[in-house]
Amino acid sequence: MSLLPRLARSLLRSAARPGPAQRGVISGPPQQPLGPVESVVGFVLLFTTCLGPAAWVLAHLDSYKSRE
Repeated sequence: MSLLPRLARSLLRSAARPGPAQRGVISGPPQQPLGPVESVVGFVLLFTTCLGPAAWVLAHLDSYKSRE
């Protein structure tokens, strides 16, 4: 039997029988709610990560336009 059908069969077999549920996954509300300081730090880091590179490019737009 070639490698491709054997690989496909093993992948499909594992998808058909998922097995036991993973442990350690807890759904529901947090056991200890976040405080306002933690929320502010999280939002600042999120926005800095997303908008920081765009702000850098816009701040240095003139140097990108010049052909040196």
